[in-house]
Amino acid sequence: MSSKLPNPSLRQKLIVAGIPETEHAADALLARIPDIKPGLLQQLGSDAVAELLLYLISKGVVTLRAPSQQALLDLPWGSHVCQFYETKQDQLEMLVPYFKQGLERNEACAWLVADLTVEEARHSLAAQVPDLDRYLAKGQMQIRHYSEFYTDPSGTVRAPEQLSYQFAAMGSSAREQGFEGLRASGSVSFVQDSESMSRFMQYETMVNVAIQNARMMAVCTYPVQASAMCGCRELIHNHGNIFVKRGEWVHDRSKEAANIEAVFAALAQGSVDALLV
Repeated sequence: MSSKLPNPSLRQKLIVAGIPETEHAADALLARIPDIKPGLLQQLGSDAVAELLLYLISKGVVTLRAPSQQALLDLPWGSHVCQFYETKQDQLEMLVPYFKQGLERNEACAWLVADLTVEEARHSLAAQVPDLDRYLAKGQMQIRHYSEFYTDPSGTVRAPEQLSYQFAAMGSSAREQGFEGLRASGSVSFVQDSESMSRFMQYETMVNVAIQNARMMAVCTYPVQASAMCGCRELIHNHGNIFVKRGEWVHDRSKEAANIEAVFAALAQGSVDALLV
């Protein structure tokens, strides 16, 4: 296989699919196709390789890395996803476009912050949403400290049943106020011990059912350190998708617990460079 490029029409389709022009050489395209024995496709031209790759992408056999700015866009109602992050900027790269899109679509938005301050979240969102104050004033956008929702005055994580009820009530209120639904995100960085994490996992299980049956969506953000306390299979069960940063943001299919456990092990060790198979 050579470095010959596909025809211009196929190259345009590759760009639309998310493959940059710098990676259109036939050998680079072939490297994206799984389970191909060396030499098996050597007789195919660059156009045939491009067509095969585009077909596999359309069928979901091949998935592409998602840029952070696009990873959480266009989620359907009922989505409940998980984001593992290392820095505040990691969160902002995904959540600012997520909330911007929700405001543009007349959705109620709730951002529960922990290691981000309310002001940091507000400032970052305002940079992309110039009329943010208007959305805040009418209650379409809420940016709140986690303690207003997740914990009681002593700092203890509230009962899972109470948290689930509170979240469902937010969704009902959004619809009553004339919004299309509720788009939310909450940070789990405040959870510092296994007992509290266990309570939070119970809440995740309950709220997952509520989200699936309503016009709501939620992104739960976990610092990589939390992976040591989380139950891998619980997270997979409760979240349709899991996003992990490995150089750039990658959308991980979370259907196979055995595959993603390797990533959890890397997270617990402070590394997010491991790849799913």
